[in-house]
Amino acid sequence: MLYSKSRKLAIFLSLTLCFTIGANLPSLINANPAVHVIITEVLYDAPNDDATEEWIELFNPSSLPISIESWTLSDNVGNFGLSGIIPSGEYFIIARDGTAFQNLYSISADITGSDLALGNSGDWLKLSDASNNEIDMVAWENEVAGWDIFAIDSTIRRISNVDTDSVSDWELSNSLGNPGTGPHIVVPADDISPTVSIDNIVNGSTVFGIVQILVSATDNDLVSSYEIFIDEELKSTTKFFNWNTLTALDGDHSIVARAQDNSGNWGVSLLNVIVDNSNYVQLDISPIKFMTYNIERSGSDPDWINVVKQENPDIIVYIETGNWDDGNNEQLNQHLVEFNDYFSNEPPYVGNTGQNIGFSTSGEAIMSRFPILSTTQLSDVQLDDGSKYDVSHDFMIWEIDVNGETIYVIGSHLKCCGGADNEEKRERAQEGIINYMDRLGDVPIIYAGDLNSFSPFDIGDLAPEGDLASGPLAMMLDPENAEYGQFTSTQHTFIDVFRELNPSKTGYTFGHQDPTLESRIDFIIANQHFIGDLINSTTGDAGPADTGSDHYNVDVFIKFDYIVKSTSISSIQSSSIQSTFSQSSSDKEDATGPGSLTTIITVLSTSILFSFRYRTFKSTKK
Repeated sequence: MLYSKSRKLAIFLSLTLCFTIGANLPSLINANPAVHVIITEVLYDAPNDDATEEWIELFNPSSLPISIESWTLSDNVGNFGLSGIIPSGEYFIIARDGTAFQNLYSISADITGSDLALGNSGDWLKLSDASNNEIDMVAWENEVAGWDIFAIDSTIRRISNVDTDSVSDWELSNSLGNPGTGPHIVVPADDISPTVSIDNIVNGSTVFGIVQILVSATDNDLVSSYEIFIDEELKSTTKFFNWNTLTALDGDHSIVARAQDNSGNWGVSLLNVIVDNSNYVQLDISPIKFMTYNIERSGSDPDWINVVKQENPDIIVYIETGNWDDGNNEQLNQHLVEFNDYFSNEPPYVGNTGQNIGFSTSGEAIMSRFPILSTTQLSDVQLDDGSKYDVSHDFMIWEIDVNGETIYVIGSHLKCCGGADNEEKRERAQEGIINYMDRLGDVPIIYAGDLNSFSPFDIGDLAPEGDLASGPLAMMLDPENAEYGQFTSTQHTFIDVFRELNPSKTGYTFGHQDPTLESRIDFIIANQHFIGDLINSTTGDAGPADTGSDHYNVDVFIKFDYIVKSTSISSIQSSSIQSTFSQSSSDKEDATGPGSLTTIITVLSTSILFSFRYRTFKSTKK
């Protein structure tokens, strides 16, 4: 298969219950068909003049019209834009020249003027939708391995609706073809809805504290999306949601779970619960464990999971999670379920991961036993001169409520590797994120991740191997530095947590799989709000750490109960924010995805009072 075929979501027709959740009107056009448009016939080697007589035929086998507005046809040398609507069960013809096509077949093409020059000695065609997802493809004369069909003064045509993306779907017509006709049929619409269940809550039960809602669904087709509503308000678009009932009034509440299949059918499960927090006792919390861990290529070695299970962090920032957002955050959700099952007597994790990353060695994610109030994904930052700078890896900023105190956790992955160009990329990204932190104001901040840089104070016996330089850390930790002091924060005093608590330990986080690269490049950096509250910090002391990743984790215990809450209000806070950032892929490390991404910032309003029913400083934590 030349390209991976995109599965399309069907339109949402209607939902009827004893009540209605939102207003969804039926659409006249199926913009996201489950049964997709197919390429059915191609004349690439014309009898007279290829430059005028080439044509391509499409067919809509679905039960609804399909819009092809902003779709494209492409071959090995170019692209041609499409527009229009293909009715159900109808063919659609794209011709090089309208007059030449009319002269050959005595009918008119739907679109003329195609500038694709289909190769007589081998070529391929790809049909893509407006989001550049592949819809269908065909190839000939071994331009793609295995596609050995060839034609001279004849069309090649699809045998039936069967679409395996292989040459077996196609045959030689031994004629100039029959544009606008063929054996292809309309596929009956799937009208069977998914069966949905809420697995871990009993209808009519009484709940309190933090309640995890787990949803499952089965269908004759693939389930493509999920939604969870509480009291008719959408809370999650995944299969689970951690509901903090302390933010709800005691009394009756409704939970609705919905699942949609690829044909647009919705299945629904509804139950009611009673919230009763009258006996919920808020206790003082013990020190919590914060950790950061580069899990290498989205967790390519499963031993990273055992590292997390042994460490048992309360908040963890993961680095290199680029695959976790695929399939509606499928991997993130799987790991959340696994860890919450494993730590069944702990408050459950909630999670969030960067979106539209596109490759496994980028992206950051978080799991937290405290509520995540907001998420911001930054693909560019503002430098001291006011200009915007596209970073190599997006920064992630999470607002977290720790027992009523709001802290900002920033996940960072600076550009890897040695060399002046990479060093420049790290330094400009660091300059910009320091400016972002200054705009947050005097608030608690933890900056954590793989900085691919050295501390300016790791010298002598602590000196690392390699040539990554120390510019980004000098900006944060050394305001008097002659070269980098000019970039230091105007709002914050930063602490290198591990070095503060371990002044004589090397604490290498990289190089255990290659001693020539031994270095400390993963950091937890805290600001002035945590002075005096840092208890102990370690690196890579879990049993499977050597195999779990090419990086060691870094962790720290923090006394959050002594943090003084800031009274300042950030100039960038809002109860509802949506923002779009532009991102160029040319500077993205190993990037293979599209050249731009849209980053949506969603800030959940309200301040949540959150506490643990049984928080203790357990001996199982190191």
